[in-house]
Amino acid sequence: MIRQPLRADAVATAYREYVLLTRNRTNLLLAIAPSAIYLLLFATSLSRLVGSVRYADRSVAYAEFAVPALLLSSTLSAATTAATSLFQERMGRMDIELWSYPLRRSSYVIGKPAVSTLLVLLQSLAALVVALLLFDFHWPPDHRLAALCAVVVASMAFNGLYLSPATLFTDFQRFTVTINVLAPVLLFASPSFHPAERMAQVVRWLSWADPVTYGVRCIRDAALLGFGAAWPWMLVMLGVAAATCLLTGHCWPAPAASDLSGGRKHA
Repeated sequence: MIRQPLRADAVATAYREYVLLTRNRTNLLLAIAPSAIYLLLFATSLSRLVGSVRYADRSVAYAEFAVPALLLSSTLSAATTAATSLFQERMGRMDIELWSYPLRRSSYVIGKPAVSTLLVLLQSLAALVVALLLFDFHWPPDHRLAALCAVVVASMAFNGLYLSPATLFTDFQRFTVTINVLAPVLLFASPSFHPAERMAQVVRWLSWADPVTYGVRCIRDAALLGFGAAWPWMLVMLGVAAATCLLTGHCWPAPAASDLSGGRKHA
């Protein structure tokens, strides 16, 4: 079989995901709005309760400290959706239709997270607009740009981390329960909404093995300190994204040849 160039089938996969995302404008709006709503409800209330916290040897308003964690939580939500949809396609035998066409596993694994990352970027833009309207943030323009770049690389990393388990599960209910329980555990076992020094010692030790710790550090350093402080964490996130996407593409089970033959007859 003659396969298309990697870039062509990756773009085709991304376009398919984009069409699925934007076909229902109401669902698209509902997907973008939660980050801004959470910011409105969460950060406004707790910022009055907590006031300020210490981060990187400086006093930071709690809203500025919490916003990066809220941005990261949107990446976890989008990654959950991407991993679930990939699993559902395999369960619904949609993968037979997909693999009946010239398509590389790597292109499929790259194309799906690309649109998920676009959704996260839109969510983050909406949340930042709300944050700048509600709070007196002292983020220079380059810090805002750095925060958006950090959100993008963190989204790529967590998409990979969430897609990888989809290659190991065969039971959809077990997969759904695991992935939905895992997200809040990872989020609240990390210094997302409270400084690391205020965490219990045992939880602080556990946070070192929590990938969310490094994702939120990446976004928070970018927003509060700029590119100069955040670029090492961005490289870590890019490394995680590359490793997990390669792992997912290698381990993802392709349909049997007999199934593919049947898919081509129906195509």
